[in-house]
Amino acid sequence: MRVPPGEYPVVIATMEWEGKGWGDNTAALLRITDEPTVSWELAVRPGQDPRLLGEGEFYGFGVDTGMGAFLDAAGREGLAEAFEDRLEPGEATDPRTGTNLIAYHSGMGDGSYPVWIGRSAAGEVTCLVADMLILHHARPLPPTAPDTTTFRFPATVQDTPGPHEPGTAGEAAAYIAALITEVADFNESLRHR
Repeated sequence: MRVPPGEYPVVIATMEWEGKGWGDNTAALLRITDEPTVSWELAVRPGQDPRLLGEGEFYGFGVDTGMGAFLDAAGREGLAEAFEDRLEPGEATDPRTGTNLIAYHSGMGDGSYPVWIGRSAAGEVTCLVADMLILHHARPLPPTAPDTTTFRFPATVQDTPGPHEPGTAGEAAAYIAALITEVADFNESLRHR
């Protein structure tokens, strides 16, 4: 899968824990188009076949130092050098090529995380969602006020990132993308007031 060169917005979804002084990044979305997403598929590298995955398994990107990133593969070498000294979330740009990367804290730290490709009705790529596996055990509660979503976790939440149940990952990616889109649309409406 190739995405045409261009400038694309990145939205990071963060969830704060009630009574805690910190939050977790639940997902990172790279929006390619504004077309509605109608289907999801697991992003794979050449030679990876999702049909060979066992129950609860996925192909993902590895995280070390607790950071994930979206980047232009064409500038990978220069971007690694530009980002190496920072090791904090944000943007790094290779001064020689102008390519950049957007780095973010990965939800539960080091490990492996799946990326989902969203597609339009015509099969075009609409977005990429890096799923930080935070919301896989969450259930929405009825809203207490208009436009409010709260999550309650079951008593048996995994302590480490783990595989998801088959059939729920695409639904989780769709749900996460919808939440991110709502926040982005709300933020955009605030700018135009």
